[in-house]
Amino acid sequence: MTSELFVLMTDWVTQLQPRELIDHALAQGYDGVEVWWPTDPQAQNRLRAAVDSTGAALSLLTGGDASDPRDHIEEIHRRTAAIADSGLAPLHVTLHAGRDHWDPADHDRLADQISEDRAETGLDVLVELHRSRMLYAAHAAKRVLERHSDLRVTFDVSHWLVVAETMLEDQSGAVELAISRADHIHARIGHPQGPQVNDPEAAEWAAVVEQHLRWWDEIVRRRRSENRPVTFLAEFGPVDYAPCHAGTRVPLRDPESSNLWMQRTLRERYGASDH
Repeated sequence: MTSELFVLMTDWVTQLQPRELIDHALAQGYDGVEVWWPTDPQAQNRLRAAVDSTGAALSLLTGGDASDPRDHIEEIHRRTAAIADSGLAPLHVTLHAGRDHWDPADHDRLADQISEDRAETGLDVLVELHRSRMLYAAHAAKRVLERHSDLRVTFDVSHWLVVAETMLEDQSGAVELAISRADHIHARIGHPQGPQVNDPEAAEWAAVVEQHLRWWDEIVRRRRSENRPVTFLAEFGPVDYAPCHAGTRVPLRDPESSNLWMQRTLRERYGASDH
């Protein structure tokens, strides 16, 4: 049974270029980075060179920007194909896919295309649980996942908490279904009134932190029972995700500090193979 654990650094809270970002991540104790797939070919070349020269683990994000479903589906297909042809071998490709206001039939067509792209490219293509997107809420995701058994997800339950304004106590079936399909975790602590707590070490959030960890425990156990690596992105983000001091846009806690706390927490909890 593998105990392989990857904790990745986000590019969300820094403006560093790929090589500097990766060097910084490795120096901070991360195993690699998760970044948005750049559309510019020169930026793609810089990313590939940085990964090749460091051997860092890499996970990618991409998605669709178009509002029209047909254009959006084609956009995701084209970007996924470009990643497959790039010479990179990312751990995952996480998609920001769909729009919450689309008709269910459009989401079905998108899900079919994503499953086809996953099969044809061999990439581990995942759909993120994310507000405004196809899997924006527990009840909406349950419908999609039940209809599309090949669809796999990146688990970021913080979004669902905000949409539902609960800790999802009354939607456990939807959460369990998502957990059963989750192959990557975006590790941020949300709560029913926001996607990111102001300080994950503050005593008032202890129960919320523990609930996230219990959800993640289930994913880790399943991945290890399947002899597959466990991957996390430490994903506390900047202002406006991070609550800030009024009139300053200075976060109450530096998100990089919160992400380092998350990295330590994940390694302490999941560094051994008995979870």
